[in-house]
Amino acid sequence: MRARAVGILFNNQNEVLLMRRRKEGRVYATLPGGGIEGSETPAEACAREMLEEVNLAVEVVREVLTLDNLGNREHYFLTRVLSGEMRLGDGPEGVRHSDENWYSPEWVALHRLDEVNLVPEGVRGLVREMGEEG
Repeated sequence: MRARAVGILFNNQNEVLLMRRRKEGRVYATLPGGGIEGSETPAEACAREMLEEVNLAVEVVREVLTLDNLGNREHYFLTRVLSGEMRLGDGPEGVRHSDENWYSPEWVALHRLDEVNLVPEGVRGLVREMGEEG
């Protein structure tokens, strides 16, 4: 089983940060995150992945969910921005970005979350609930 760390980030306009994806003809969105490397803790991996994927240094507030999904053990963390300007980062996603394998970070309003093909589907309710807690 592969271990992943995922960040959940809200802005003050009641929007959540998602990574829009187009891969192998499929269009979907995920929360930013990726594999845990070496001796990293899940929280450390979450902070690194957020910087690599969306160019934001974040504070990891707390773990809110651990989920087994498609052979991965996924750790979901509520995060808060420390610094940076949101854009596609300089990590592997920025390097692999192409017309066939496309990445686009964007803020999505919570009231529009049902319009997005968010995967895994099981996190949609969690994101909505956490956004409403404010």
